[in-house]
Amino acid sequence: MCGTNRFHGHLIIIGVTILIFLIGGCAQKTVPGTSPIERLTLENGMEIIMKANHASPMITCIVFVNAGSKYEDRFNNGATHFLEHLLFNGTATRTQEELQKGIERLGGYLNAFTRREFTAYLVLLPKEFIEYGMATQADMLFNSVFPEESFPKERGIVIEEIKMGVDAEGALAERFFKETALDGTPYARPITGHESIIANIPREAIIDYYKRFYAPNNMMALIIGDFEIPDMTEKVKKIFGPFPAVELPDVPMIAYTPLKGTTVRRATAPARSAYIKLSAEAPHFTDSGYFAFNFLEDYLNDKEHSPLVRALQSGTPQLATDVSTYLTTFGEFSRLDIEIIAEKADRGDTILAVCDSVLKSLSENPPAPELLNGYKVSRRCDDIYWSERLHYYGFIIAPLLAVTGWDFYAAFPECIDSVTVEDMVKSAHDFLDAPAYIAAVVTPQKGRTAASYTPSGPTPEEVLAHYEQITIPDHDLSAGRDFKMPEIDRASLTAAETRHATYLREVFDNGLTVIIKSSPDSRVFALNVLGRNRSATEPPGKDGITDFVNHMIEKGTTTRDAGQLARELAAIGARVTLYDNPWLSHDDRYTSGRFSFMKFETIDEFARQGVELFSDMIANPAFDTTAYDEVKNQMFGLIGRRGGSPYKIARKLFYGTLFGGAAYAKTIEGTYRTLNAITIDDLREHHRRIYSPENMIVSVCTNDDPGRVVNLLRNTLGQIPAAGFAPVEATAPSAPGGVRPAHEKMEKEQVYIYLGHLLPPASSPDAAALKVAGEVLSIRLADNLREKQGLAYTVGASASLDKHFGWLVCAMGTGVDNFERAREGILDEIERAKTVPPTEMELEEAVNGMWGSYLSANLARINQAYYMGVYEYLGLGFNYAESYIEAIRAVTPDRVSEVAEKYFDTRNYVIATAGNM
Repeated sequence: MCGTNRFHGHLIIIGVTILIFLIGGCAQKTVPGTSPIERLTLENGMEIIMKANHASPMITCIVFVNAGSKYEDRFNNGATHFLEHLLFNGTATRTQEELQKGIERLGGYLNAFTRREFTAYLVLLPKEFIEYGMATQADMLFNSVFPEESFPKERGIVIEEIKMGVDAEGALAERFFKETALDGTPYARPITGHESIIANIPREAIIDYYKRFYAPNNMMALIIGDFEIPDMTEKVKKIFGPFPAVELPDVPMIAYTPLKGTTVRRATAPARSAYIKLSAEAPHFTDSGYFAFNFLEDYLNDKEHSPLVRALQSGTPQLATDVSTYLTTFGEFSRLDIEIIAEKADRGDTILAVCDSVLKSLSENPPAPELLNGYKVSRRCDDIYWSERLHYYGFIIAPLLAVTGWDFYAAFPECIDSVTVEDMVKSAHDFLDAPAYIAAVVTPQKGRTAASYTPSGPTPEEVLAHYEQITIPDHDLSAGRDFKMPEIDRASLTAAETRHATYLREVFDNGLTVIIKSSPDSRVFALNVLGRNRSATEPPGKDGITDFVNHMIEKGTTTRDAGQLARELAAIGARVTLYDNPWLSHDDRYTSGRFSFMKFETIDEFARQGVELFSDMIANPAFDTTAYDEVKNQMFGLIGRRGGSPYKIARKLFYGTLFGGAAYAKTIEGTYRTLNAITIDDLREHHRRIYSPENMIVSVCTNDDPGRVVNLLRNTLGQIPAAGFAPVEATAPSAPGGVRPAHEKMEKEQVYIYLGHLLPPASSPDAAALKVAGEVLSIRLADNLREKQGLAYTVGASASLDKHFGWLVCAMGTGVDNFERAREGILDEIERAKTVPPTEMELEEAVNGMWGSYLSANLARINQAYYMGVYEYLGLGFNYAESYIEAIRAVTPDRVSEVAEKYFDTRNYVIATAGNM
């Protein structure tokens, strides 16, 4: 993936369960009012799927290429992913800078990702510029020239990505599991390949792979957003239609042999936890039992009703701290994958025995019809939620769509909606009464010298010898010289569409602040609760207590046990988010020591039931003793695994050093010591404070009349008694004097760097210019350290501004040998920001990139509600977003250098590092 986001790197999607319901057929009868879908095939064989969605003035186009690690061999493993990087390096008529920055300067987002069976290239842009965006995609896909001078840099970036993947906690366990479970198939190969291959594969081999697979008759485009089908049809034909079809290579023939019996393989690896993973034979997607297996996946993942989760996480001792189940669909076979994490290395056999027993009993222990109906409603509503996010919707549906094809996918909703409990029983009986599976057990390595699992690939010498012995065809790369890009109406950059919305703000008698935004753009009812001053409100020695409270809130109320609560939420398709997803490595953009959040989504038809349910969760959590023990053990496991992440450790060191002794030095998740010190009474008292009406901001985005929504909230959350609690403000820390280093040695391939210092608050008259200066710095860091020197996979900078102070942070992951160059490179760019104003093009890229990020972040109603609450908290006004773009557009190049000179500091700063140095 070749990212152009704020922290410049690839988008990482990990462990996302496919919860897809393209609304149609039976589903449409339950959840009406969705957008039409149109399919066409161009004369050159390229398949086009168009889904109009007018909720926001944005459009995304995602092109899927039938090329992935499935199509590789021992000596070009990783070529697909390497090629994905290289396609961003220039075409016959445009340079790398013109490709990437051309999109960024229009407020867009250009990226890609590789999977085992496909590669996807996406662009997200304001609707005025989507023709330019799709033309950029076409130019990259069909006219790339692979400049020789770009290869050393891209080899370095991909090798850093491989190292980063190896360093991630649990990554080697996952690698061993894939090699074990998928042994004998090309799916066992790692997507990123091996360093020995990436460092030595010839340019000619990459070009040959490109020419064989990158053809329109080997591609599908999924286009979603604010457009009319006839107009988009003409654009697609004009942009993608002229490229000729080619004769494609044969699809690899996989002689798949279904699993028989059970096999267990074991290994040790540098890890904090034990990983037990099981891959069971499941129905192929053409088997009628496949649809029932989708709901067996939901059932096994249901925290409150899953027989597997309850068996592994209930009782004393708790066998596992995390349990997840995925139905994995390949072209030739399917698997039911169960992934379990335990904190005790000796529990692997016991856990496998429990899994075996649960799988064998599923045909006799199916979910009740009420649960199955809840799973169906949740899937339908999830489609609506994901549809708001446009490009993320593409990420989520990609695995199933690319593997099964459109015809299957279009029929999927009706087929799955017809599943009965009896179907689930039959499917479980056929495949799981006597389950066939392969299991992998990976336990922590004992001691640095102990033998452990190491991924194996060909040696550099073997790779070089292989390519010396074969003849690679020559290919002509001149065909794209006549390609013409569409003209851009640059006036549209400053004339962004404004959509009508009605706002209402009210403070209830109990002190609760309520903000409502009503607009007709979406059917989602989104409610965000913000608890002010998270870290400042936490008692001394009780770090992490807010996160603990939020985990407990989903475990039942005083009138609903956890099971009943889960059933009622599922019945209205509600999505509740109370804390970070631990499986997304950078899923902490919403998490802050400044405040806590609780997010709730349903559709407008279920708004009343949803508000009543969520209000009960907020006001009356049960704080059950059994749940307390379960949650604490799970949080202990998360702390341990985060302790294996250089990124997480460097981040913790940075904030602990910069804010030493102040509120923001506390860790969000707490520590073993602080969590152990927290009692149930502590949780109740902290809940009474952090979620007292006086300390909460409730923001809602809806279609409904604001007055009606305010009355609904007044009759629910407005009835919570005032606590007499005065919010506790975080005080400004002392600025660092000199260079204040903090380091934790870790046996990792990379070192992660956090470097920064204090800035003024969000209310400063310099705030807008500082935000732009941070973005300019981020762009320059990416251009120099990633794109020119190939030192990093992820690198970036940002200016975070709080109520009373702010801070600059530069972050980067790099190889240990590159540390000195990386540190000096960061400091040099900070100094350059002070003395060299951005060019007009740099400023345009920064400002429009921020505009695009704002549009992208606000695609979903729940994010709109979240940011309204944040702006209210910062004292900027809940509707600050309406003036934000104007403020950053008013910043000049000289103003950027002025604030950089005034505030950026290369003599007094904190540098936190984690890695093997």
